[in-house]
Amino acid sequence: MTTQDTNSDQTPKVRTIRDLANTPFKRAMLGVQVLSYVLIVGSPLIGGAIGRSLGLKAAQTGGIILGVFIAGEVLFYASLAFLGKEVVLLIRDKMKGWFKRRKRSKQ
Repeated sequence: MTTQDTNSDQTPKVRTIRDLANTPFKRAMLGVQVLSYVLIVGSPLIGGAIGRSLGLKAAQTGGIILGVFIAGEVLFYASLAFLGKEVVLLIRDKMKGWFKRRKRSKQ
């Protein structure tokens, strides 16, 4: 099977986020997935800010950072379970586009 599904017209179907989030529940799960990305990538900043505001020691702040990271991972896999295979295929197609070589025009 190719990376894109085909219609009855045999034209390739391009996956979009709009097709993925076609119900309110799936929109909410997509929001949870975006939140999980923010928590995973921003865990040092978020955990450090929480630790500083509470006046925690370095080891305790490290634990908060780890907890924020783990919460992001749990949210990511939970939302992925609800969104299913389509989100994996959408992310894969988008990432392939990032690394695809562009044709140069001859001048």
